Amino acid sequence: MDPSLRNIFLPLLFISIAVGYQIFIYFIYQYYKAKKEKLELGRILLAYGLVFGLTLTGMFIRVINLYFIDDTNYILFNFLTKITFLLLYSSLLVFFVIISSVPFHKIVNSNLTKTIALLIIVPIISVFLLQVDSIIFVIITTITLLISYMYILFFHSRIVKLSTGDIKKRLNLILFGFALCLIQHFIGGYIPSQVLFPKYSQLLQIVSAPIFISGLMIVFLGVFRFPAFLEFGWKNSLLNLFIINKNNYNVIYSFNFKEIDSANKNQIEIFPKIEKNKLILTSGIIGIEDIVAGITESDYNYVETIKQEDFIILLNHGDNPLSFIIYCLIVNSDLKSYTYLLKTIKKEFQRIYKNILNNLSEFKDIEEKIFLGFDDILQKLI
Repeated sequence: MDPSLRNIFLPLLFISIAVGYQIFIYFIYQYYKAKKEKLELGRILLAYGLVFGLTLTGMFIRVINLYFIDDTNYILFNFLTKITFLLLYSSLLVFFVIISSVPFHKIVNSNLTKTIALLIIVPIISVFLLQVDSIIFVIITTITLLISYMYILFFHSRIVKLSTGDIKKRLNLILFGFALCLIQHFIGGYIPSQVLFPKYSQLLQIVSAPIFISGLMIVFLGVFRFPAFLEFGWKNSLLNLFIINKNNYNVIYSFNFKEIDSANKNQIEIFPKIEKNKLILTSGIIGIEDIVAGITESDYNYVETIKQEDFIILLNHGDNPLSFIIYCLIVNSDLKSYTYLLKTIKKEFQRIYKNILNNLSEFKDIEEKIFLGFDDILQKLI
């Protein structure tokens, strides 16, 4: 490469690698957050994180190989090129192994996913047996990558289709950015630029670099502050939210998830009045907790779940000194995501209304009016 272009091109490559590693770190960070909350679909964050981490490591080695070693040292150059391909195939293999697990059976056919994972083993073996510039290796690699990338795009589009709200927008950004990165791979990657069209290597790399950087930046925008990956269809089973003052049995806030605005089915209205059975509900919940406290001889052993024939009640108490506030989420299916959702609702409610909750006795009989503003916050959370 011309020295003047090299001085511009190399910094851009290293910037893109740095951005890629930030994406990798953020994916892994979000995965461990999801794992802590026992959200199984968070594994997709691990899968994408490893794809970016391993692939970017391979790209870093390729940059060192092309611009600092070159093919004058053939043995080292060939060895590092093979390492680059091994990292690429390893990232794909890990990705397909992860998405073949149980949480993703509703999205893609697990047997087909496992078959593609086994297919990846073929080019991995060929790396050791063939020269990377041989026609057989090029054919094997091209076919494998086309199948793998098409399946990843199909998988991702399925996730987008099943998702809603903010997470759907983020996933669309990631999909678009990832597609740009793939375009770069088929323009300025090793096989097109070094094997198929070596005379145009410089041009292909110059053209592909801004595409790759743009793709990474778009993926980063999608990943940044990525929301929790809850189970698919979790919104369909939401019924009601009640926030109860245990001291006087009053419901200080309520939300009916089934009240849909006829003008816009994507909007959720607040339920203005508590249903006529609110006293029975609140008394029953508090009564059950008192019984448990009596049996265990402790005021700190709280009931977390009450299962009925047609619905499930999830409970969460406020953090001290607000433990007299009970957060009650009523749903009609048992999903792990609801525990996380209720915890998030509690956290936001306490953050916004902490001072009012500490002096709740001063706002007797007007609590519901005070907390009506939480409607907007709740809609953003769901």
